[in-house]
Amino acid sequence: MMHPSVEAFTLAAGLLALGSALVHRLGFPPLPIYLLIGLLVGQRLPVEELEPLPSLGLLLLLFSVGLEFGPDRLREVSGKALRAGGYDALALPLGFGLGLLAGLDWRGAALLAGVIYASSSAVIVKLIVDLRRAANPESEVVLGILVLEDLVVALLLALLGGEGAWGLLGGLGLALLYLLFARFLGPVLVRFVETLSDELVLLLGAAFTAGTALLFHAVGASEGVGAFLAGVVAAALGLRERLESLFGPVRDLGVALFFLVVGAEALPLLQDLTPLGVGLTLLGLLLKLPLNHLGSARAGLSPKRRLYSAFYLVPRGEFNLVLGTLALAQGYPLVSQVAVLLVLLSIPLGALLIHQAPNLWGLFPKPRGKAAGASPRG
Repeated sequence: MMHPSVEAFTLAAGLLALGSALVHRLGFPPLPIYLLIGLLVGQRLPVEELEPLPSLGLLLLLFSVGLEFGPDRLREVSGKALRAGGYDALALPLGFGLGLLAGLDWRGAALLAGVIYASSSAVIVKLIVDLRRAANPESEVVLGILVLEDLVVALLLALLGGEGAWGLLGGLGLALLYLLFARFLGPVLVRFVETLSDELVLLLGAAFTAGTALLFHAVGASEGVGAFLAGVVAAALGLRERLESLFGPVRDLGVALFFLVVGAEALPLLQDLTPLGVGLTLLGLLLKLPLNHLGSARAGLSPKRRLYSAFYLVPRGEFNLVLGTLALAQGYPLVSQVAVLLVLLSIPLGALLIHQAPNLWGLFPKPRGKAAGASPRG
């Protein structure tokens, strides 16, 4: 007899493929449709039978983020991105204040701040590449901001995802060991690692990622931070491109299933949606626009490029749902509501704004003389 998990996987994969095909024709990223499918059919689909693929997808997603943080990538973050990232980070104290005003305690307010703050690296990078705007001046600033955001969210997960003070101390101790390994031993081992076959790299990478997550979980720390640090070490070993290629398809499948499961689990939350949840979502959606516009000005971008930069950072995605899932597990359903709604609203809105940015810029009055922000690339 066919195992129920195979039936659940077949149905889920088929629905996700159909949804992805529909949004692809519209030019939008597929992440919101995965959530929406979970909301629509999750109660009829035995999502628990899909494990461990959704959990594995989440670990591989965080591992892939860690791959971007080898010492070489951190050195590439420009001063312009650091200046703009400082303004972007003001969303954290503002979001924390909103959480306190909404009646949350300090932990819930910190989770809400992270949900409001984190933009979606996966969605934004894909949009930049698809629109062939990687060489535009605002793209350097946006990508640098995303690097800083992902580092800050990893720190938030370390602080809020553990089980008490001992979990935090254990996680910080392990994190320090991993970072020291990446800094001092990683470059020494690069030449040896280059001799390994792709099959061996795939198996060792999978074991290392899952094993690190289990180790962090065992000391009471966040397993997500463990997967992130496994990616940092792998990048230091010179495995970024190989593991991106080897893990990419499995990660994308797992992430799609993770979003579907989050949508299914969020349905009861959204059925109890309150005006407070809607209001916090709208405030969170609007909060970063002026901050990123000001930050882009501080980075020296022209008025036109400031507008583009602010639009790019609208989409929220993977880390918002990671924090929302953590918030639900820790008893903060309001934060989970905001996380899910933000993703559902911000990705289509952000994609639309980014696509239409040249036309929208044309609606603004221009200063006299040389057109602001003019460039050969438009």
